[in-house]
Amino acid sequence: EDIEFNNDELRRRARILFMSSPLATSAIVTNRTNVIGVGLKLRSTIDRDVLGWSSEEAETWQRNTERVFNLWASKKNACDALGINDFYSIQQLVLSSWLCSGDCFVLIKQGKTTPLMPYSLRLHVIEADRIATPDVSASAVMSCYTTTGKTASGNPIYDGVEVDAEGKIVAYHVRSHHPWELGAIKTDWVRIPAYGELTGNPNILHIMSSERPEQYRGVSYLAPVIEQLLQIRR
Repeated sequence: EDIEFNNDELRRRARILFMSSPLATSAIVTNRTNVIGVGLKLRSTIDRDVLGWSSEEAETWQRNTERVFNLWASKKNACDALGINDFYSIQQLVLSSWLCSGDCFVLIKQGKTTPLMPYSLRLHVIEADRIATPDVSASAVMSCYTTTGKTASGNPIYDGVEVDAEGKIVAYHVRSHHPWELGAIKTDWVRIPAYGELTGNPNILHIMSSERPEQYRGVSYLAPVIEQLLQIRR
């Protein structure tokens, strides 16, 4: 509850510092540079002994797999649902957003295929603020302060994260827009199951660092030093 109740304010303060304090900017950008750099690239290494392949067969398969994967990863219109970043830039965006906002979400979508791009996988990066507990008033302002709730089936919702009776995450609730977006009068909500019913694969990726047991939302990397950084900036 302590995290959920204060997270909205922590995110806004952390973002202000990220945009205006050189120390805060450096703390996040340096992490991004050292961890991601120009982007983590696929290096395919299979267990050829299990498959009964020779080293030549395994190397050929690995080279072809890396080539095919890069065909998807290097084109922003192939991997990004919004068509803004390629896969390597998405990694940089996700890490920066995770550190600044406390967590970050990536929707797994399926897009249209073409003869030159036969892969339908698309990634849609979502701001942490858009994952939140639905508010019955559907007001953009009031929904910012609604952190806990329940579904019709009785499942608890903690700041947009729906769990079952055992506390396991079963779904995420996504706003139609950012809560402080100008001109947004009505908020619509979409419930995204955490895993697909047929495949069991994740429908949404939640990138965060857990600091406490049963913690469902992350806290900004800058949270412990927000006040000190603000005083230094001033």
